[in-house]
Amino acid sequence: MTEETQAYTVNADGSISVKEDGKSIKYVKESDLGAVKVLLKDKEGEVSKLQADLASANTKYDEAHQEVLKERAAKQLLEKDATEVAGLKEKATSLETQLADLTKVSGETATKLTERLRSQLQTLYKVDGDKLKDKALADLETIESSLQLAGVIPAPANYDGKGGGGTGGNDDLQGKSPLALATMGYEKSQK
Repeated sequence: MTEETQAYTVNADGSISVKEDGKSIKYVKESDLGAVKVLLKDKEGEVSKLQADLASANTKYDEAHQEVLKERAAKQLLEKDATEVAGLKEKATSLETQLADLTKVSGETATKLTERLRSQLQTLYKVDGDKLKDKALADLETIESSLQLAGVIPAPANYDGKGGGGTGGNDDLQGKSPLALATMGYEKSQK
């Protein structure tokens, strides 16, 4: 290309604009080019700083995101445990109710057994009822065991209500043969 075919324009800032093949090319002074290079280096430094800040922000974001995920997992575990605790609480309430029922039944049974043992000591061993009235079940069992170890023989049962050993007791039947006893029984049934 020759200078005759080129059209150029001098700009107010001292640069030259040349039109070549329909395109405009701008030429600047070398001193201005140095200033642009310095500005470009400053901009590259800013870009590097912004990239470093972006990387740091991404790291902080990732760390915060991991913390959020940990908190979510902990919350889910806590909710699961809360559900299990509710089930255990219901089971504990049920077991407390059962225990209360068993305690009540046990108390009633212990009371019945205490009264039965007290009555037996009064009836069989002829122990005064006033001496036994304030005794607990364990005390009554100790008394019964002591009487048995001491060789105290229970009084014979009084099934006929006559006090045992009076008239009309076993004395009428002793020494009689089985045939005589059967005859007596038949005669009494005929009356």
